[in-house]
Amino acid sequence: MVAALENKKREKYEIVFTNDAKKKLEKEVNLQDFKIIKKIKNRDEIENLLGEKSNHQGICLKANKIANQELKELISSIKSERSLIVLLDQLEDPQNVGAIFRSALAFNLNGVILTENNSVNENAFLTKAASGGIDKLPFVKIKNVSSSIKVLKDSGYWIYGLDLNTNKTIDQVNYPKKVVIVLGSEHRGIRKITSSLCDENVKIEMNNAIESLNVSNTAAIAFFHISKSMIE
Repeated sequence: MVAALENKKREKYEIVFTNDAKKKLEKEVNLQDFKIIKKIKNRDEIENLLGEKSNHQGICLKANKIANQELKELISSIKSERSLIVLLDQLEDPQNVGAIFRSALAFNLNGVILTENNSVNENAFLTKAASGGIDKLPFVKIKNVSSSIKVLKDSGYWIYGLDLNTNKTIDQVNYPKKVVIVLGSEHRGIRKITSSLCDENVKIEMNNAIESLNVSNTAAIAFFHISKSMIE
């Protein structure tokens, strides 16, 4: 909630909270800094607004989804010498995508790229799982993976696909200063067409007791290892 309030790129209109939730929020931010409508309601009234199944914790923010930017805008906004971006190719589960945003923020990634087709849209489940990551980390939605990868390569990025059907592991690569990690969908993994566009495909080495990891777990391991390797 704090991340959404402080995100200048997100349009906000109204915040509704219980007295207790308001007091907790005021310990983290100065509500007077935000020129939006503020209303006190009880939990039942908030549930009527959101639905009984929502996990609102006594607070509700009415806001627009974050406006999409162009890929070139994201790239040009990155000023650091070393840069790590993740491209999520047709991921549909909001919990997984939210968890990936959270890990990306934890391991200092510079941005997230999502595909428009067959991909999750911003929603309450994604936002909650991201724990503020979607408001703190720049992201874009792209229409065409092929042309976007070309833009990234022209900007100096090397593209690495996470693919179980390869022999090279992530610890066998000397990573350059600009890296894009590509993750495929939850059920099919990385698409063949996307894999063919990568400079190199790598996998996470593990024993034969399990066939594969959840994509968000794969992402966290890859972010940790590659970001650490780039620093070294």
